[in-house]
Amino acid sequence: MKATIQRSTLDDGLKPYNWAKFIQSRWLLSGGHQRCVLCGDRAGVLAMCDGCCADLPWRDRPWQKRLAGIDTIVACFEFGYPIRELLHRAKYGRDIAIARLLGELFATRLRMLGHTPAMPVALFPVPTARRRLLVRGYNQAVAIAEPISVEFSIPINVVSIYKRRGLPPQSKLDAASRRTNIRHAFIVRRRPGVDSAIVIDDVITTGATVQAMARTLRAAGVRNVHVWALAAVA
Repeated sequence: MKATIQRSTLDDGLKPYNWAKFIQSRWLLSGGHQRCVLCGDRAGVLAMCDGCCADLPWRDRPWQKRLAGIDTIVACFEFGYPIRELLHRAKYGRDIAIARLLGELFATRLRMLGHTPAMPVALFPVPTARRRLLVRGYNQAVAIAEPISVEFSIPINVVSIYKRRGLPPQSKLDAASRRTNIRHAFIVRRRPGVDSAIVIDDVITTGATVQAMARTLRAAGVRNVHVWALAAVA
């Protein structure tokens, strides 16, 4: 049986991503094999083929800003096509499988770059407001953190820090408003019980969110705070 070739759900404007791969893949048998989420070609362990994986906007430069309270910042991707579209699909399309795929790509990259944290340490995904969690069904930062937790055998802590209710979404605010809005957004519910924390976020834009997380964690007794972000805007 010939595979049914579907147009990419992540078109860049009117031009589908990597159209040549669609043509090449039309002869492949479906046979229960995993398909690439970008081009529809046969994929391996991850739901993305090697070609599309190589074409991703991998970030090879450090985060430019120095944020108080944060020891190191690592970002895996530039926040461009198709990472932007994948993240939007994960968040607003409630596609947890895409969020986990992004986490798997991030974990693989971290391992390649030799980012092995010293113990004891825990992962702290940036919390989301309860109302948004109920609407979306999950926290994308937790889904991204899960493959990283498995790769490095680091526990995920989702009970120590929570987010205040009633705050407007950061994505709808300018840089100055983001800093004001998020400054006191996080509250300690339970002491983390570790010396080092790794904050997991999906996108760093101004750094206000992760800086607020770092401030909260240090106030709770954490000595070292690192940030691992899936993507960065600048």
